[in-house]
Amino acid sequence: MRIAYLVAGNDSFGGGATVRDAAFVRGMLNAGHEVDAFSLYGYASIEGETRPSDIFTPLGRHSLSRIFPRLTKVPKILTSFSHLVRPVDNMTSIAVTGRRFDPNGPLVVDLLSGANKTQRSEFSRLMESLGRKPGKIEVVVLANLILSGLAEAVRANIGCPIVCLSQGSDRIIESLEEPFRSDARKLVRKNSRYFRRVISSSRYFAIRATESLALPASRIKVVPPGVDAKAMDNPAPRKRIPFTIGYMAPIQKERGLDILLDAVDGLLNSAHLDLELWIAGKVVDERYWSRLNRRMKSSSLESRRRIFGSLAGKDRRDFMEGLSVFVVSSREPESRATHLLEAMAAGVPVVGPATGIIPEIFQHANGGLLVPSEVPAWMLTQALELLATMPDTADEMGRIGSEGVNQHFSMERVANHLIQLIENELDLAEGQSLRKYAVDV
Repeated sequence: MRIAYLVAGNDSFGGGATVRDAAFVRGMLNAGHEVDAFSLYGYASIEGETRPSDIFTPLGRHSLSRIFPRLTKVPKILTSFSHLVRPVDNMTSIAVTGRRFDPNGPLVVDLLSGANKTQRSEFSRLMESLGRKPGKIEVVVLANLILSGLAEAVRANIGCPIVCLSQGSDRIIESLEEPFRSDARKLVRKNSRYFRRVISSSRYFAIRATESLALPASRIKVVPPGVDAKAMDNPAPRKRIPFTIGYMAPIQKERGLDILLDAVDGLLNSAHLDLELWIAGKVVDERYWSRLNRRMKSSSLESRRRIFGSLAGKDRRDFMEGLSVFVVSSREPESRATHLLEAMAAGVPVVGPATGIIPEIFQHANGGLLVPSEVPAWMLTQALELLATMPDTADEMGRIGSEGVNQHFSMERVANHLIQLIENELDLAEGQSLRKYAVDV
């Protein structure tokens, strides 16, 4: 089977899903399918090594035209950061490099509309490049909803089924200011008419998709998130002293680092613990981070904190291996909770809110404690104190979580789920084997 897999590239609109996309592409290649993988907004790299092709990226050039509208012809040097990615054997990751674009309203709406003259022209060249290779494309996979502006052109030019993944890009749309938010919602709903299937990472967000896309529930399937469980596996005993609390997420109010600081302050007041707080993640809101930083410097946390910034690969694994507990304190429902799955895979017990995908993860990998969805700080304090004062119980939670992630949320498994779903759509799968993987809402 020949599959065209279109990803967002430099993650401006990918919602942090590029590693998952890489696993899907690798799984399809390993299953014997021919995959044309295209990075539409920037370089794609394999384990950090950039491998651009000699074909420019259509939407990368379109984005430049959108930001620099006076340019009637975009110079080649400006598009050197954006390339299509040729099929690569043994693909292990699609990383993010190159210039980032803010997901501002006009650009998102323009991309979703698919009506811009530059976009149409460049997409025609993409169709030509696909047509030069022998063999008919049997299915096109769009890696997120922001790419749905291509759906009508795909149907008109290729005529094959379209499968669209919903990997948190709905958050980008909801973050837009009006009138762009409403316009984007209408366009996604319009574009969704061309989808054979929408793939959600959780039942929670699948239900939201039926409402936002106005699609029948039967057209939405669930393929759970996944992580490289083997890479995160930690055979060493869980760290107990100092009791090390980990946070790994973008630093912004929505992710609730301030709630975690309140909980840690409460823990220090209620229990005499040798405690450290490790914080990793990109600073998205500078003002928010400055306020929290001043707060920590003027408290007992000054000598107990470690700041890591953004982490990837081995650094990410080393971070998880150094923790006693991992905390998700987000105010927003998590759509994939990859960081929580990685902590579980490393044998670290977790604490998270009972909303979004997290309760669904706990159904298969019950490796920690759930707190109410609004994450009150005092409940986080109680959960952390329980794990700190009952280390054997915490170790057992870590073991159960690690086993659950390996069994249900490995990248190989979720990639296989998607492949079987696609094969089922093309009537290539035999029997009803897909039913045990893709879940109707």
